[in-house]
Amino acid sequence: MATSRWWLYVQAVFWRVLMRLGMIFHNIPHPRPPSTTFTRSFPSGSSKVVLQFYCPVGYYRNRKEGRRLPVVVNFHGGGFTLGGPTDDSRWAQAVLSEVGAVVVSVGYRRAPEHPFPAAVDDGVQALQYLAGHAAELGLDVSRIALSGFSAGGNLAITVPLRLRDLQVQAEHERWLSRADSTHQLVAAATSDMHIVALFCWYPILDFDEPREHRRAMSIMPDKTLPSFFTDLFDESYLPDLEERRSPYASPVHATDEALRDTLPHDIFFYICEWDMLLNEGQRFVRRLLDLHKHVRAMMVEKARHAWDKSPNPFRDTKEVNILYRDACADMKAIFKM
Repeated sequence: MATSRWWLYVQAVFWRVLMRLGMIFHNIPHPRPPSTTFTRSFPSGSSKVVLQFYCPVGYYRNRKEGRRLPVVVNFHGGGFTLGGPTDDSRWAQAVLSEVGAVVVSVGYRRAPEHPFPAAVDDGVQALQYLAGHAAELGLDVSRIALSGFSAGGNLAITVPLRLRDLQVQAEHERWLSRADSTHQLVAAATSDMHIVALFCWYPILDFDEPREHRRAMSIMPDKTLPSFFTDLFDESYLPDLEERRSPYASPVHATDEALRDTLPHDIFFYICEWDMLLNEGQRFVRRLLDLHKHVRAMMVEKARHAWDKSPNPFRDTKEVNILYRDACADMKAIFKM
């Protein structure tokens, strides 16, 4: 029996408050993560999407002089239900210091108030917004990397798939009537946009496979996300079971052609050994390799899902920082190509 939307919302609000408190403790250790430089927003449905900008030293000078910086568009985690765009500020800190790119973290609409495909569509609109305002924001949208954590790692893959299909649809429809002129504007705004790499941290890739099976097949089932979390996430974001097979929700169901033509050549996966998502991540990596993508996959040993977001202020952040810097070194090299 499906859980009522009202009860899902009550649970989501409860865990959002606790997660926000946890992120306060997460950000206590030095060096403290940066605050956002500025925000932008645009309407989406009955709500709005907030873009949090983290800018490197010299950003305003470069912008004034007409020089554009590469951009990392980041999607936060939280099962499409929890979390917010400032959760990955330590990742933004690494990008700012190691790469010198602008980081834009997307505050997409969350479930259960806004179920699938709201988050994916918000990600698409975020890319369109950045492309349309690239000159004023000082962004080089020919050098975009997408990054994401957990649910955000899913969006880093599904947003390009959704964007591609919308562009193809717009191309087919543009001649039908003057009402479709907006499609032409969208196509023009994104014509210079080029996604050069994906950085996916412990992404969920298949909502169709039962959680119980994934948990049972895990190396350490007792260290996976508990069912009260995964049930909340899945029922909030994808109440329609048929939609769980959509490639915009579960990219494992995308065609080889779509993955080959849409995703960039350079793709990086960081998956956790004790995560129930480990096996699907490894299978997806092998599939991308068969499609001749350049994929680098890193398994974090003896790590739970979202191991880098610990609320323990006395945690050892050395391993997290090493992996963040390693990812940034790859990103910097790709931006220089």
